[in-house]
Amino acid sequence: MKTTKLLMGLVVLVMLFAAVGFSGCLGGDDDNATNNTTNNTTNNTTNNTTVPSEGNNTTNNTPSAGSVTVVLGESGDAEPTYFVTTKDQKFSTTSLSVSKGETVRFMNTETRNFRHTFHSESGAFEDFDLNPRYSATLTFNEAGTYKIDLLNYYTGEPFGDAAPVLTVTVA
Repeated sequence: MKTTKLLMGLVVLVMLFAAVGFSGCLGGDDDNATNNTTNNTTNNTTNNTTVPSEGNNTTNNTPSAGSVTVVLGESGDAEPTYFVTTKDQKFSTTSLSVSKGETVRFMNTETRNFRHTFHSESGAFEDFDLNPRYSATLTFNEAGTYKIDLLNYYTGEPFGDAAPVLTVTVA
C-alpha cells in the first residue's frame, strides 16, 4: 500500500515536470507577426519619380518609404521569384538582383528559437519579425538599392559585432 502511494506520487511528479518542461517548447501564444496576425499586408507604395539632372545619367538609388509590399505568412497572391533563408543569424546570400515588381520570399530556418527582426535602412518597409519556420514575401515596387538588416528580436541590436545585411538591387 505504501509502495503504491509512493509510486503514484512519483508518477504525478514526473508528469508535472514534463508538462512544465515542454510548455516552453510550444512557443506560447506568440504568433508570426508584430501585429498579431500571420497574414498581414502592408502596402504603402509611393509613386515618386527621380529625374536625373542634365549631364548626369545616374538616378537616385535610394528607395522611398513604403516602396516594398510585405505579406507575412505563406499566403499571398504573388508567387515568389526568389527564396532567401535565414540561419545562424545571417542571410543565405548577401546580395540579390531582381526586377521591379518581383517577389522574394524570406524564411527563418533557425533550428533554435531565434526570432528575427527584418529592418529596412531606408524605411522602404516597416520592420517585421519572423519566428523560426515562418516566412514573409516582399515585393519590390520601385527600382533602387535596398539594404535589409537582420536584427535580434529581443534586443533590436545586430547579432554579434555587425548586422547581417542583404543588399537587394532592383532594376
